[in-house]
Amino acid sequence: MMKRVYYFAAVLILAACASPADVRTSLAPDAQIERFRTFAFVQGDVRGPGAITDKLVRERLQYNIAVHLGSRGYTPAPPGQVADLGVHYYAQVQTAQRDLMTGYPGLYENRDGSVEVGGYKEQEYRQGTLIIDLFDRAKKQLQWRARISGAFSAGYSEENWKKVDRALDEAFKELPKPR
Repeated sequence: MMKRVYYFAAVLILAACASPADVRTSLAPDAQIERFRTFAFVQGDVRGPGAITDKLVRERLQYNIAVHLGSRGYTPAPPGQVADLGVHYYAQVQTAQRDLMTGYPGLYENRDGSVEVGGYKEQEYRQGTLIIDLFDRAKKQLQWRARISGAFSAGYSEENWKKVDRALDEAFKELPKPR
């Protein structure tokens, strides 16, 4: 019986880790992002609780964002030229906890003459958030924002990067293409 309980708990943990990221995008009410063609990254403050400061991770995020912008028809500004759009992103990862039910529901339940104790088990995971802002560089006005949030396994595994890439695919589907 306990094997079933552990199996059920393991399935719940795997399902929680495999859940898709929460992706939300918004376009400014007066945005005319379709008229922009070029972009450049703008370095912002990377401090804060759980902020990702690792140079290689930030470079990979920037590369992934640039690839997705390119897939929508935006191009990096040529050297020495001012870009139409500024791209700012902020990424953080923090440890979080999730409670999972173990055993049978309720404090006690009688099954086949035996008594099983129900309860909860805490699972630690990493909650990651990525915010991407595209703004009009000339007017310094926000045009589009994507907020991606999800549970990730420990470290910067390829599984995590695939999850980020799927979330970026979903977010950038909502970005209007330039005319």
